[in-house]
Amino acid sequence: MNITWNNDWMPPWWDLLTSMRLVGVLLFVLAWFLVGLLSAPWLAKKFNEYTRGYVRWMLSMFDRMFMTVKPAYCSASIAISMLLFALLGFWLTSAVPMSAPYHIIRAIVVSILVLGPFRLPLGYQLPRRIVKLMWNRRVRKFENQLLDALAFMTNGLRSGLSLVQCMEMVSQELADPISQEFALLLSEQRVGVTFDQALLNLEKRIGTEDLQILVTSINILRQSGGNLSDTFETIAYTIRERIKVEGRIRSLTAQGMAQAVIITIMPFALAFVLWTFDHELVSRLWTTWLGWILIGFMLTLQTIGGLLMRWIVRIRV
Repeated sequence: MNITWNNDWMPPWWDLLTSMRLVGVLLFVLAWFLVGLLSAPWLAKKFNEYTRGYVRWMLSMFDRMFMTVKPAYCSASIAISMLLFALLGFWLTSAVPMSAPYHIIRAIVVSILVLGPFRLPLGYQLPRRIVKLMWNRRVRKFENQLLDALAFMTNGLRSGLSLVQCMEMVSQELADPISQEFALLLSEQRVGVTFDQALLNLEKRIGTEDLQILVTSINILRQSGGNLSDTFETIAYTIRERIKVEGRIRSLTAQGMAQAVIITIMPFALAFVLWTFDHELVSRLWTTWLGWILIGFMLTLQTIGGLLMRWIVRIRV
């Protein structure tokens, strides 16, 4: 009795080798799935150990900004950022040939995007950069409100109010964040912290030079005596003039920063235009070893040039 196998339903290009390749791919995916499933608890434990200090820093920064955030949200934001940049890395290297040497390049690109070395705002470092931007924005807003607070306290002192009463007026009349900071200062004083120490705590939280001048002046004048209202007027004038100088410097350096950004973006924009007109020619940059060497050399020069231009146009007041 002869048994014949009817393979008329198969496409003409399907053969035994194709079937073996499909089985191999399925076994490879299944193996990695099992490895990920078995190593997930260990990876989660190691990730929590490495990010514990990171999460504590994020929680402390959110607490300084009067924001209540759960630790799980901080850990999730770090993990999601790393996952998204990993997917971006695989997408960017999708045109790279699927051969063993190029897997090293793919792994390097994905690792850079996921880990964010040299404090680049990528992957692991992106939540840190976002939190820092939020804090810097809050500090800048506090500095802008400090002039209004000084005007409030100057008028209050001249009308016969005490310094504490003037600060209460600031916490009630002005918007956040300065109202939150002054309210916390007064709350610390009510629970037993000395007024001098509460001012030092405020200076430590914000850490700006203008606030340091204000706190030092208040502490000295409260001990030695003096006219606080005139001192506040002098500090407000100093802050106002410094803001004018910083604005002028910012406007003068804006042209240099714009040139730096244009020069940095130009090679990438030009490569995209050339790739649009001649895909085969430009694709040799990421399909040959010489192309990858040239890309690495170009990125190195771009980084050095960008850092030099940033150092040249950046002026600290």
